[in-house]
Amino acid sequence: MINRKILYGYQIQNGEITVCPPEAAVVSRITTLYLAGASYQKIADTLNADHIPFSADVPLWNKHKIKRLLENPRYTGADGYPAIMEEETFRAVQAQIQSKTAIYTPAKPRPALHLKEYLRCEHCGCNLHRTAGANRRPDTLYLKCGQCGMQVTILDDDLLAEINRQLAERDAPAGSYTPSGEVVRLANAINRSLERPDAPEDVVSLILQGVSARYDCCPASQNESHRPVEADLKGFDRAVSHITISAERAVTLHFK
Repeated sequence: MINRKILYGYQIQNGEITVCPPEAAVVSRITTLYLAGASYQKIADTLNADHIPFSADVPLWNKHKIKRLLENPRYTGADGYPAIMEEETFRAVQAQIQSKTAIYTPAKPRPALHLKEYLRCEHCGCNLHRTAGANRRPDTLYLKCGQCGMQVTILDDDLLAEINRQLAERDAPAGSYTPSGEVVRLANAINRSLERPDAPEDVVSLILQGVSARYDCCPASQNESHRPVEADLKGFDRAVSHITISAERAVTLHFK
């Protein structure tokens, strides 16, 4: 472990590794707390609050030190270390660690979050920031203006649908724009994706491809300086300056 010459719970006596009783008691306490349901961080906070040092050089505990300690088989007597923890207890700890890992599911991708840097307040033009709080829906943006304090709540799907609608409506001057088959195909694909909540990660990619395809259909004199070269956020950035949202959830794209 970091900044310790010997594993926590042990000491060198007469050239041999022996148990350090005060630290061994802490190892047992950590094990008991974990099996009782305490998190790595909660255990670390408890030890720090009780002024129990990890080492003289680095006294504070953290969740990583707790995790490494609980996963180390040397505490059962492996590699020449005297046993501090019983094999049965060690197996119970490992089983609990694995069960917590098994039930962990990563958050679903949220394509709307890729566009958060573009969001501005319609009233004062300042950036909108996401706010935290209890009982927040995972498919909704909770936004607040850093300048005037305006707050707005908008569904991810509503934001993406409105962005797509305005992108579709923005054409070159009348008579000079003819949508290609690819534009039509992507428009249909975007509409289908917006109706499929099981695949939200596809929406932003399709919208960006749609931007690129629409610019491909514009005359060179109209789109030469702003035409996206790739269907990614760089392309979107070259087409869109920012997106304003009002307190009434009115979304407006501002094009470059």
